Amino acid sequence: MRRSARIFVAGAAMLVAIGVGMPTATAAPESCPHRFGSPQQLSDAGGAVVQQWSVSDLRASTDPVPGYPLVGRLWEATASVEALTGAVTPIIPNVYAVSASGERYQVLWQVASPSSFSGATISQGQTSTGKVYFDVTGADPMAVIYTNGGSTPAMMWCCNGDMMMPMPMEMPMPMSMADCPCCAGNM
Repeated sequence: MRRSARIFVAGAAMLVAIGVGMPTATAAPESCPHRFGSPQQLSDAGGAVVQQWSVSDLRASTDPVPGYPLVGRLWEATASVEALTGAVTPIIPNVYAVSASGERYQVLWQVASPSSFSGATISQGQTSTGKVYFDVTGADPMAVIYTNGGSTPAMMWCCNGDMMMPMPMEMPMPMSMADCPCCAGNM
């Protein structure tokens, strides 16, 4: 009788451990600091201007791009910037879509359409949201990055698939990309 009780208790403990562990594993990718839709901050050296960006919904687009002769396929993402401290002028040409193999496609900042992201200065507390477009001439993009004029990303949004390229970051993030559960150490 004692042996049966021990086996039963051990089995029940194992089921509880599996049940507790499964939600943790499923929820882990939600903690990704650079998942599409996650807010990321960028500030100037003195902290006088702090902007918070988020990018979501990277996908192939059917929107018209008047006056721009596409070479490849049109892709879009929705970008949002909020002026947390000071007035912010979004530097749209610093935005790129990136494929899993590392191909970069600079934003089509010169495309003017009613749904395009505006580069107009916004005051502290204001938010600007709109679409950014990319002319994709190679592999499909799966990430969007924002650089500070160099090649190293200052901010990044991904997690639509596995990244295979190394992506060092200029700014420290709450979690390193190598430790990110949604990127599986492929950064």
